[in-house]
Amino acid sequence: MTHEWLSVAVALLPPVGLWAAYPRRPAAASAIFAAALAAGAALLVSAPEAGRAGAALTAAWGIAGSALSWRLARRRETEQSGLVERLASVRVQRERMAEELRGLKARGLNAELAHREATALYGMVKSLSEAMSWEEARPRVEGALEQYFGPRVEYALYVAGLRGEGEVRPLAVRGLRASPGAAWATLERLMQEQGATAASPRAFEKPERSVGVPIKEGQELLGYLYARVPEGADASAWLAKTQSFVSELGVAFRRVKLFQEVERLSEIDGLTGVRRRGAFDKKIAEELVRAKTFKTTFGLMLLDIDHFKSLNDRYGHPFGDQVLKRIGVVLNSLVYDTDFVARYGGEEFAIVLPRAEPAGALRKAEAIRAAIEAELFSVGFEELRVTISIGVSHFPRDASTPEELIARADAALYSAKAGGRNRVVDSDALRRTN
Repeated sequence: MTHEWLSVAVALLPPVGLWAAYPRRPAAASAIFAAALAAGAALLVSAPEAGRAGAALTAAWGIAGSALSWRLARRRETEQSGLVERLASVRVQRERMAEELRGLKARGLNAELAHREATALYGMVKSLSEAMSWEEARPRVEGALEQYFGPRVEYALYVAGLRGEGEVRPLAVRGLRASPGAAWATLERLMQEQGATAASPRAFEKPERSVGVPIKEGQELLGYLYARVPEGADASAWLAKTQSFVSELGVAFRRVKLFQEVERLSEIDGLTGVRRRGAFDKKIAEELVRAKTFKTTFGLMLLDIDHFKSLNDRYGHPFGDQVLKRIGVVLNSLVYDTDFVARYGGEEFAIVLPRAEPAGALRKAEAIRAAIEAELFSVGFEELRVTISIGVSHFPRDASTPEELIARADAALYSAKAGGRNRVVDSDALRRTN
């Protein structure tokens, strides 16, 4: 009976080995193979003489089948190891390819960004080369700033020397609420507090992360660009980017400034330093349109030097030129930047006073008359004073057209002359007396 059960056990060892070793357990298959060797040997020893041949076949089956199970498990393990290695290699290659793809995308984005920035700079330089005034330059620079830095850029762009040396005025300001960069006075104070100057680029950390870069050509300061650093951006990289943009602005700013200077000089009277008659005619027409559009007011003065012909006859034309030149200087010094002084005729001047009320225009006229009267003019060993007469009119009180407004001021000037000179006459007072 023992021999029979042992035969059954040996015969079942191959399928048991296949089950135990599946799918990749060569150690289990090896144990079954060892058991098959032991069980086969025991089977051969316990088999009766008559059943030796059958026992030998059973033992051979059990041992061969167990060995096959071990071999199959071992081969599967080897294949699995190779497959795992290949999968690991594929995974590494995939990660490498993904990294290369990310690098390509990053380089592509950088190339696209660089192309966009270069396009913005090229377009700005090209468009600014066609601009002949700051009014024309402003929208072109604003568009280039948005294209170069992105649509959410917050900045203030200043221009130096619009009306005089050292004067800096804003050309374009965007998104700088409660920022020191929103006004040149506060920006200058910030630079002083932090030991910076407008002549050098600077990154600021307080009170906000920002950069400031001068716009220069050679050593001349032509403007200044202040920009907030976006959240998450590196301040030094933003400063370098801003410098790249500004480096293209110097020549363009110089060109626009020269155009403006040439235009201004073409309107300036060479002797007196005030505007010419043609510029005055254009200005008063523009001011009338503006006043009508925005429902505002403005005043007009016509000034005439008293006894000027007698001065020329007595002291000569060089002295007359001296008087005209000095009066031009005094007039320019007494008016606001928004006021407009012009030489209207030989010894006549005109002043346009935008947004002036009648009482304010009269006070200004009287101050001008008194200032001219206080001037001393030297000719040889003699010192003398010169006086002026002034006629004042006002829009919309006195007229609705430039021609009417000038005629009313001229009538008031004639009345001042007839009344003894060295006085101011308002056209409204003249109308009431008539």
